[in-house]
Amino acid sequence: MLYINFKDGQGLGNQLWTFAVAKSISEKLNVELNIFDFKKFKGKDFLILDKTNNYDDSINDYKFSKEIEVFNERIFYDSDLRYFSSDFDKRVLEIKKDTLLEGLFQSEDYFFGDLKKLKRYIKLKNKIKAENKIDIRTCILNIRGGEYKKHRSFNLPYSYWINAIKNYKDKFGIEEFKIVTDDYRYSKELFPDLEIIHGDIGKCYASLYNASNLILSNSSFSYFPCRTGINKRIIAPMYWARPNNKYKRWASPCNIYKGWLWQDKNSNLITYNECLKYAKKTSEYYKKEFTVLIRHKDVPINNILKIFPKNLKIIIKRILSLFLPRYFG
Repeated sequence: MLYINFKDGQGLGNQLWTFAVAKSISEKLNVELNIFDFKKFKGKDFLILDKTNNYDDSINDYKFSKEIEVFNERIFYDSDLRYFSSDFDKRVLEIKKDTLLEGLFQSEDYFFGDLKKLKRYIKLKNKIKAENKIDIRTCILNIRGGEYKKHRSFNLPYSYWINAIKNYKDKFGIEEFKIVTDDYRYSKELFPDLEIIHGDIGKCYASLYNASNLILSNSSFSYFPCRTGINKRIIAPMYWARPNNKYKRWASPCNIYKGWLWQDKNSNLITYNECLKYAKKTSEYYKKEFTVLIRHKDVPINNILKIFPKNLKIIIKRILSLFLPRYFG
């Protein structure tokens, strides 16, 4: 049997990746999948996960961790980019015993060539689907703010959105734009004249699901409404989590998805096949240069706010976000 555990602090995108990959692996290995702490699933009000799985809220990973093995997906820390990276870890196919899966698990290779099954794994409830229609002539900007803004090399620059809008207008004849976001103030600061959909995670998910045209941020939240919703034209940032890095590394190699158009810093749209070359080269580099698995807690944090207690940091960030929404969330 395979196990996964929904955790405090996990975003919906991360939870869906963990579930979908575990479900795919369980079918590949012909074993059952058990989800622990299902009550922490952030999409239970508007999403339906495949009902062939076992959900158990009575046990958590701390209680059963001594009874089963733990599979840790191979994760590398890129000290140049200051980023954790991963890729498809083929060792999952060697699992023999009851095993808990731990890792990022965001590679399409874990679906073993069948992306269609994602529509079986994850379904949007009909009511919320019907209530959040998006016109076929509208493009949605999925702007991610919040904690992203403290990472300048991670957060997408204003120019990315402006260039992508121009590409949609010039190349595809799209003139109507709306925003789906987790950060209203930030998005309003960037685009004061655009309609903003926010505040309700189900409504945001359904809007991405129903949209025909999307400009994405480098966030895991958008992947599953893209893959399980209607057919879409998608622009995403080239190199993903480090869009303007001078090394031309794909951070992370797992985050390269078929059928998407990838926009570089000069507003050029690059095909999946061209970008795949960079992702594969990055993956080979990591496997050659890094032989030790790095844990998040082993990496030093260089942030001035680390000197403050946690509760005080939250208050400081909230105050700063009121006056400087482009930089703090």
